[in-house]
Amino acid sequence: MSVYRMCLAAMAAMVLAVPAFADDNSSAKAAVQSQQVTQTNGADTKINVNKATSKELMQVKGLTASKARAIVAYRKKQGDFKSIDALAKVKGFKKVKADEMKQIEAQLTVE
Repeated sequence: MSVYRMCLAAMAAMVLAVPAFADDNSSAKAAVQSQQVTQTNGADTKINVNKATSKELMQVKGLTASKARAIVAYRKKQGDFKSIDALAKVKGFKKVKADEMKQIEAQLTVE
C-alpha cells in the first residue's frame, strides 16, 4: 500500500508542477512578442497595429477597449493594414474627430 501512495504522491506533484513551468514559458513568449509589437523611435514608442493584441492597443492614448477590439477584428477579417489611414474604415472610427485621429495615428505603425 505504501508504494501505491508514493506513486500517487509523485503523480500529484507532477500535475501541480507542469502548470507552473508552462506559465513561465508563456510569460517569456509574451515578453518577446511585446518587443516585436512596439518600436522605439527616439523618445516615441509606436505600437504595430498589425501585430498588437487588443490589450496592447488599449495602451494607445485615445483608443478605448471597444475600438481596440474592433481593430483586431477588422485585421482578422480583412488582413493586415497597408497604411495607418486604413483605420478610418474600422467600425467606430468614422465618428472620431480629425485631430483625435492624428493623435492616435501618431502612436501607431504598420511596419
